[in-house]
Amino acid sequence: MAKKKISLTEQETQMIERLRGRPALSKRFEAILDLSDSEQGAVKTADEIEALLIEEIRRLGHTTMEQWAVGAENRIGKEYKESHPGSYCAKRCVFGQIEIEERIWRTATSSYERVFAPRIAVSNRGRSKPLDRVLSDFGAEHSFAKAAQQCKEHYGFEIPPSAARAATLEQAERARLKLEAQYKEPFRLLPARGSEHVVAEADGTMICTVEPGKRKAKRPRSWQEMRLVAAQAHGCSQSFYAASFGKVEELGRRWAHCAKSAGWGLESQIHVVADGAEWIRLQSREVFSDQEHFLCDFYHVSQYLADASKSCRAQSPERWRKTQQKRLKNGAATKVIQELAQHIEPPGTPEEEAPVFCAHRYMNNRGDAFDYPRALKHQLPIGSGLIESGHRHVLQARLKAAGTSWLPDNAERMAQLRVLRANHQWESLWN
Repeated sequence: MAKKKISLTEQETQMIERLRGRPALSKRFEAILDLSDSEQGAVKTADEIEALLIEEIRRLGHTTMEQWAVGAENRIGKEYKESHPGSYCAKRCVFGQIEIEERIWRTATSSYERVFAPRIAVSNRGRSKPLDRVLSDFGAEHSFAKAAQQCKEHYGFEIPPSAARAATLEQAERARLKLEAQYKEPFRLLPARGSEHVVAEADGTMICTVEPGKRKAKRPRSWQEMRLVAAQAHGCSQSFYAASFGKVEELGRRWAHCAKSAGWGLESQIHVVADGAEWIRLQSREVFSDQEHFLCDFYHVSQYLADASKSCRAQSPERWRKTQQKRLKNGAATKVIQELAQHIEPPGTPEEEAPVFCAHRYMNNRGDAFDYPRALKHQLPIGSGLIESGHRHVLQARLKAAGTSWLPDNAERMAQLRVLRANHQWESLWN
């Protein structure tokens, strides 16, 4: 029985003719069609087909980029008359390294002109924007060596850790500039209505830094404090962060922007919880003014009380500590201070041996920062869990990995990249 003749539409005919002119692409499409054909051979599992299809799509992408580049080079070459022998132009993208022969042209004003790369907006041995996004995504979360491994795992081609490092730090610099532009905007133009309570917290963490110099040379290491601030509308899961090695005044400004993003309005109350560090207290007053309610972190105070408890009640230190904590929650901070005053060590005792003196000094110097009843009444936090969590997942997870040390400028840039990601602005870096 004769096979029924199949008539092709004009569009199908054109497609076949185009594929005939591109045999490499035709081969890739044929391979994908073979995978979709389940009528012949052993039936493969869904996972097997998916793995094979991913590999074929990678090959299709690589072939398509090469075919496009060759066509673009030929098209641009039609504008010129004379050329030198070719030179290779290579570019990395998410389909691997694309390499084509680029002709060098003579013009009326120049005997050596490379026109192809500038016309298609690439640099020789450069990286594509999608690849930069991939590498900086991996490099922001893991070591640069690990980022290169993940690129091999998920995209099927090898790339050196140095390329992952360069891409990540370049995007980190873009993130820094983007955030700095936002911080220059005025923050006191507040909406009439905002969140009733905005929780604001701040703290510092020590980052290991190293001086610039030759990579294998002995360079002194030091620890620098990077300060982190955070704000969150009470009852909301979205937090906003800012960080810097810079001056506390600049960090205060960034803190204000975090609070504004979290919902700070003219009628809002800013609930500040911190360990009582002087720079935090000063900046909270400067930035939030009379809308601020400052509270010393309950668990930080409790640590002072725990250290003093053995000197104040040697037989039952735990019971004594819990009594003082109960007094604090009931608004009787004055009684706690008085209790500590009765057990202060003799004058001249070294501070490391005088826990009661240290606890009394800490509380006496911050007598207006223990209004725990107000916080509990409004179901506001009395501990600094927001900033402690922020330290772990915003800064420390990348900047304090075991054995890691940073050039100060690179640490600053990486911190801004991670802040931008934590603030859900990652997409804005690429639009």
